[in-house]
Amino acid sequence: MDEVKIEDNTKIGEATIVECLVPEKEIELFPQKWISPTSINAFFKCPRSYFYQYIAKIRIKPNIDMIKGSIVHRALELFFVEYPETGDLETHLLTSYAKALEENQKQIKMLELKEEELTKEKKDCLNMLVDYLEDLKKKARNYIEAGKAENIGHAFFLLRPKFREVSVTDDELHCKGVIDRVDTDFDGVITLVDYKTSKKWGVGLPMDYKRQLSIYSLLYQRKEKITADFVSVNFLRISENYFLEVTPSFLRYALDTITDTYAKTRSTSMADYPKLEGSLCRRCNFKDICSGKEEWSKRVREEKIIELIKDDKKDE
Repeated sequence: MDEVKIEDNTKIGEATIVECLVPEKEIELFPQKWISPTSINAFFKCPRSYFYQYIAKIRIKPNIDMIKGSIVHRALELFFVEYPETGDLETHLLTSYAKALEENQKQIKMLELKEEELTKEKKDCLNMLVDYLEDLKKKARNYIEAGKAENIGHAFFLLRPKFREVSVTDDELHCKGVIDRVDTDFDGVITLVDYKTSKKWGVGLPMDYKRQLSIYSLLYQRKEKITADFVSVNFLRISENYFLEVTPSFLRYALDTITDTYAKTRSTSMADYPKLEGSLCRRCNFKDICSGKEEWSKRVREEKIIELIKDDKKDE
């Protein structure tokens, strides 16, 4: 291993590394082997931010919105595994939520939120899930009244997604993603659904979501050899679904987006990833680097040396 220099006042773990240098060696960078709807959207938002996250691989600190999304997604996944023997969907949902919350405890602790903040965010997660359940029960009643289902249990199995968290990978396009659910109705109409826990109010669908849905529809078609009829975003916070029809033009847009983004992200030179500065910069994880407050190369070296130290401790 090359000589590593760390100042005497460096502390690992609770404190921050003051200086970390790997002499006479450039930082080795690699382009993404696989791109995804998330990384493609990141590139469209700001190529420079993409470079820091996916080429330099600077770690992003977890935030409450990301963790809440994971909790709600996982809770719904657990909820739809089976119909509860008691028939009590409310308790079943609460149990699923509790398990999802427990699985994310480590990430939650890293946020170091005040107790009142944490209580508020947990309540927000639960409210989204309760609203989702109310919407599901309403659909179940409609199924029963229409003679499509015999009872609430039968309706549950008809309404639950046929496939949950479908992985779609395309070797030729070097692109992969995960579809939250795939629904097929009585007429064989296929809808790909993506859950969102974001704070969306009003009408309209942001371009990021349209781009993401188009990519899912193309990857699904190429994997399953069948074209979905619709793609949908389920905004859990407001209990609304936005549908887009899957058309040839929609699929062509996805293909052009994937191939163009992949071609433009083969470089490891920061100069090939220009900044797109604007209002989003205020919430960017890398604003301190772009403003000159931090040096991205030093940050990468610090993270690498921390990993080396962790690996050494594991071997002891």
